[in-house]
Amino acid sequence: MSSPIKTRSDIRRPDLDDRQYRIITLPNRLEALLVSDPATDKAAAALDVHVGHLCDPAEAPGLAHFCEHLLFMGNEKYPSENEYSAFLTAHGGSSNAFTGADHTNYYFDVKAEYLDGALDRFLNFFVAPLFDESCTDREMRAVDSEHKKNTQQDGWRIYQLEKDLSSKDHPFSKFGTGNLSTLKDLPESMGIDIRKVLLNFYKKCYSANIMKLVVLGKESLDELQEWVVTKASAIRNIDIDPPSFPGHPLSKEQLMKQILVKPVKDLCNLKITFPMPDLKEFYLCKPSHYASHLIGHESEGSILSVLKQKGWANYLSAGSSSGAINFEFFTISIGLTQEGSKHWEEIIVLVFQYIHMLHETGVQDWIYEECQVLSEVDFRVQEKKQPSSFVSRVAGDIHYYPVDHILNGPTVMFKMNKKEIKDVLNALNVKNFRITLVLPDFDSNDWAKSQHYETEYKYESISESLRKALATISANSALHLPVKNDFVPSNLEIRKTSAPTQKFPHIVYDTDVVRMWHKKDDTFWVPKAKVMLILKSPLAYATPTTCVMTRLFTDCLDDTLNQFSYYASVAGLDYHMTNSTEGIEITLSGYNDKLAVLLQRVLFTAKSLKINRSRFVAIKEALGRSYKNWSMEQPYQHASYFASYMTQEKLWTSEEKLEVLGDIKAEDVEAFYPQFLARLNVEGFAFGNMEAQEAVAIGKMVTDQLGCKPLPVALHNQVIRTHILQNGKHTVYQRQVTNANELNSALEHLIQIGDVSNGDIRTKSLLFAQIAKEPCFNVLRTQEQLGYIVASGIRKQTGMINFRVLIQSEKSPSYLEERTEKFLAELRTTLLDMSDEEFKKNGDAVAFNLLEMDKNLGQEANRLWGHISNRYYDFEQNVRDAEAVRTISRSDLLEFYDSYISPNSRTRRLLSVFIQSTKASLEEVVEKTANVAVVSESLEELVPRFLVVGPSEVADLKAGMQLSRSPVPARPLSVFKVAVSKI
Repeated sequence: MSSPIKTRSDIRRPDLDDRQYRIITLPNRLEALLVSDPATDKAAAALDVHVGHLCDPAEAPGLAHFCEHLLFMGNEKYPSENEYSAFLTAHGGSSNAFTGADHTNYYFDVKAEYLDGALDRFLNFFVAPLFDESCTDREMRAVDSEHKKNTQQDGWRIYQLEKDLSSKDHPFSKFGTGNLSTLKDLPESMGIDIRKVLLNFYKKCYSANIMKLVVLGKESLDELQEWVVTKASAIRNIDIDPPSFPGHPLSKEQLMKQILVKPVKDLCNLKITFPMPDLKEFYLCKPSHYASHLIGHESEGSILSVLKQKGWANYLSAGSSSGAINFEFFTISIGLTQEGSKHWEEIIVLVFQYIHMLHETGVQDWIYEECQVLSEVDFRVQEKKQPSSFVSRVAGDIHYYPVDHILNGPTVMFKMNKKEIKDVLNALNVKNFRITLVLPDFDSNDWAKSQHYETEYKYESISESLRKALATISANSALHLPVKNDFVPSNLEIRKTSAPTQKFPHIVYDTDVVRMWHKKDDTFWVPKAKVMLILKSPLAYATPTTCVMTRLFTDCLDDTLNQFSYYASVAGLDYHMTNSTEGIEITLSGYNDKLAVLLQRVLFTAKSLKINRSRFVAIKEALGRSYKNWSMEQPYQHASYFASYMTQEKLWTSEEKLEVLGDIKAEDVEAFYPQFLARLNVEGFAFGNMEAQEAVAIGKMVTDQLGCKPLPVALHNQVIRTHILQNGKHTVYQRQVTNANELNSALEHLIQIGDVSNGDIRTKSLLFAQIAKEPCFNVLRTQEQLGYIVASGIRKQTGMINFRVLIQSEKSPSYLEERTEKFLAELRTTLLDMSDEEFKKNGDAVAFNLLEMDKNLGQEANRLWGHISNRYYDFEQNVRDAEAVRTISRSDLLEFYDSYISPNSRTRRLLSVFIQSTKASLEEVVEKTANVAVVSESLEELVPRFLVVGPSEVADLKAGMQLSRSPVPARPLSVFKVAVSKI
């Protein structure tokens, strides 16, 4: 007789959380959290299996990851390999999965009305997956492509190297991603059938009792429970224990050692890693958080503050990183300057001097209580997250926390336990660590290379001089604890109003210098706000030099403010500055209580900045490194970037910016920024728990603090526009991949459609992209296995809407283009053969995505700011588009396709960006002539085609192109103006 279903509802939740929760345990011991949210428009579910790559058998490294890939290739009830993805795509949904050390997490989201069907397809993968033999080789190659995507990424290379050099007796040393060598060649050499190994792994490791399911929908808890019981009870339970890994990857043999690494990029990093026991059982105290809070602090007296004063570092982070059951790590990561790379041993000594100081001062009640208060407040006013993110995270957490602490267990510091904190601090000792030092200038000629990534490294004991220095650690007077945090919010009042709902922002302050928009939050009711300001000046992007000086100004300003603003960040109030082609954007977000205090300090410092000369050297060096490292990013990123380069009116490349950076001095920036601030046009938006009067006060504060004069009106609306490709022309831009060791090439296939402000063109583009999305992935990624990265969709630029296909692959760009053109040609048949019901579903999916509700204050703020910053001020565009897209007929879309998308179109405007790997045999794409006629099997007519190679050809090409229209407000701005006294 099966055991009854057990239920509990005593789950602690945020004060503002209006959802209902219930956790149930099925007879097969699968535990499921049900979340009923009647207001949600998007449902989601996740299933976390407590098994990961540490459980891979020795004869098949990467098997758990391979299982994750192959699991979704059909099940007995829904055998079609793309049934699941097609259903989700047609109903405004998406899915993903990831494999960790001891977890594999699967999740999806979908339009709320379709949760039942999506959940049935999802859970049947765990009831009766097919693991179709015909898919085995293809998905093995997908895993291999995913691995090759990462082979030149330093993060992956260093992580695996650290695993390789951990104890060989511990499963942490395994290679978790897998590739063709480990999943095909190795098993075949041993006479092993990988599919049989996979089936055996699934049967042994996938058991209901180590699975946790989270389902979030608009239905009642009873209805959700009925669905879960009906669909999940058939999941097999073999009553296995979650995988446990005794011992630690860093045993005595791995301690007091250093790993020297030659990176792909120009990186200077130092990491100190301490072995830790599994601290999850101490979640009530969270002892490692106390240590990371202080070691990672950035205020005066901190490790980072002293290192910056010496010119040795630019950033530092510290904290516990999970391993698996029975072990974890505590790491301190430091971004070194070039000067700091000469003093890395002294930096390690400084770190241990700070830890020594923590021992000397003892565990401070007030510090723990301050962190505790902030953690409690953060949870109390926690907002809803995207449903898919929420269910994925919580499904993993359920394994570790008791029912009542499922939601707050990971973040809230419940009570101090000084012994547990001291135990963590004691583990951070001078005989219990390993160093990873990453420097680009290492001479690595005689170094070893790692197996899977060919990372150049040297592994050795730490020097005798460092041992001696660590043996006599003493106090350093420059290091001390932070002071009490004045930014801890004291006023968390939520200012609810009975006023009618405000559909869009109002202009509440408008002068010849500053225009402030405001909207009071009337949905989320949290004591938070978000303020965005853009300081517009033509100097920001006039030349490469002014562009770089603007960036140096913001970087120096940010650095100067850091010791002050870090306290605000710890207390839940963040700010950041970014540079754009229009100027400098300042964003503040978090608790509104002291937001104005932080903004006032930012503006005051901007106006009176005095640049520290030693810090300028470090900041300039870091900026140069970022420009240099851009050339080593992945090919698909370059393909997308150079599509912008080809079409954007003005785009200064990293090479151009790096060329001028060297000559810029601190004095130049100090002379430049007053000119930048002298004449501005400022547009801002205040949203959240703020009154209109406060938005007005912010507008006045900007004017008073910066003291700037108005920018000439003619310059207010200057934007970087888009070059319009010629009708009927196919332009090809080709570049080689800079990284000589990069295996992959890339293609961006960009089709210009028309003016983004044209509603008819915009909605048809959206519908076409929706219909093309799933077939594109299924054909080019799943079936043809072109590469791990295959994407399609809409790309918007100033005055232009485009459809693009983006692929990264080991195959040549010309081959990728050929397959893309063939796919696009066949889409006409897809449109013709699609049933009326399927056509309608896609239209409904577009409408749903357009009208999807904002899930939190930040999402709504960003959406509204997008309408302001793009200067169309079209706050109701999504509503009109949702209505319009449902009226598009099949014949309308076919006409659109024939005109804009079809390879047979005589008016199509196409740009292909080829990023060619030097590891592959370099092919001439087309003859380098002014006008070459090329015929492919998908073309009925000859299509003129250009090949553009160097910067001079690009300039000549752009000179003959027309430009898109500048943004024009959808409505006169006067309709948005409201006198504050009337609000």
